[in-house]
This record gives sequence, structure tokens and C-alpha cells, in this order.
Amino acid sequence: MSEHLKWKILSKETVKRDRWVDLSAGRYLLPNGMELKPFYTTHSRDFAVIVPRNEAGEYLCVRQFRPGVSDVTTEFPAGAIEEGETPLDAAKRELLEETGFVSDHWTFLCRISPNATIADNSAWCFAADQCRRISDQHLDASECVDEKTIPAEELAEMVRTNHFIQAVHIAAYYMAERRFSASPS
Repeated sequence: MSEHLKWKILSKETVKRDRWVDLSAGRYLLPNGMELKPFYTTHSRDFAVIVPRNEAGEYLCVRQFRPGVSDVTTEFPAGAIEEGETPLDAAKRELLEETGFVSDHWTFLCRISPNATIADNSAWCFAADQCRRISDQHLDASECVDEKTIPAEELAEMVRTNHFIQAVHIAAYYMAERRFSASPS
């Protein structure tokens, strides 16, 4: 039905590939006959985003430096889905690694594209309710992450005033809020 909108790939070459990036430059023929080159796309692993709340209904967040915006951001625990891992298994692992918390109450929220214009990966978003601490953080060598518990009202204000800026995390937050408000605590 929408085939007339697809771009035709004329050629594609890898510009840079290592453990952090897989960048390609493509040459495309657009439906209107225009040739677009180069158009850059990235390939990376899918990742899980967890919207966790503790038994008191407070959100479990993390703070870390994000080079893309050159700032320390507040966000939810998240991380890449490893080879052979399900999105839910990755979510459970990342929650434990980044916060030391676990949950027996998981809900799948959505699978969304973080940047459909240039990236081919998906974010798998989950809500984890009634989380409880069982250990300290277990961070990877390249992670420098502080955990932070944030009351629901404060997090809502942070989202509203642009102090919680990760787009996928905001989408997951709103979906989780709907889920949390629809179920009894």
C-alpha cells in the first residue's frame, strides 16, 4: 500500500565499524527521482529500558554522563540486549546491575524505534513494580552510574520541565504511568 514511498538502495558501504559504532553511507534513489548521497545510517543492538518503582511507589533512576549532550542526565536503567538474551532477560539484568534491585512484577510496555530516520535498532520498554534491593550495583568497567530514588511527583515535574530528557525514557515513563495508575498498588 505504501510501496511508492520506499527509497531504492543503489549502494551502501561501511564507513566505520567497531564495538561502539556501525556507520554506513548509502546512495538512494527517492520516489521523486532524486538521488540522495551520502545518507548515513547506523546499526546497533536493541536495548531494554526499565521504568522501575520501589515498594513505596518511588522511581528508581540513574544518573550518568552522556557524551551526545555533554551533560549528566537522569534516566531509567537501560542497556544493550546481549546475544542470546531476550529483551525481558536484558531488562532484569540491567535493573540489577545498575541499581541492585529486582522485581517480580514485570509488564511489557512497548517496542519503539529510538531514531527511525538513521538507526535500525529498537528499544524494548518494561515497567517493573514493587522493586526491592538485593545487592549493590554491579557496573561494567565502562559505566560510571549513580542510582537515585525519585518520588513520583518530583519525576513528573522533571519530565515537565525538561530535566529528564531521554526521549525513549520519556515515552516509556508515560506508558508506565498509564499502567501504574490503572492497577491497584
